[in-house]
Amino acid sequence: MKSIDTPFGPYDPQVPGPDALARASAAMGDAVEAVARLNHDVWAARRIAEGWRYGPRRDDEARLHPDLVAYEHLPDSEKAYDRETARVVVAELLRRGLLRAG
Repeated sequence: MKSIDTPFGPYDPQVPGPDALARASAAMGDAVEAVARLNHDVWAARRIAEGWRYGPRRDDEARLHPDLVAYEHLPDSEKAYDRETARVVVAELLRRGLLRAG
């Protein structure tokens, strides 16, 4: 991953590589989808608590967002984002020894 310069110094995001993500997927099995759904629900609950509502197009000023729908109604690209987040978290837990693979 490339680093960028910031006012605070270089920033090099640390993310798990493909092998770590594959191990996370294997460890999670069917739970990937459940954790992805939970991730979306947590995000949506926070938005709703902040006064956001569903809208066909995102409008930050009006607090409208097209993804404020149940997980099953999300576009595949958004579901993929939530699945990836689930895998990244589990990969980090595995790396730290807080979970054991399968």
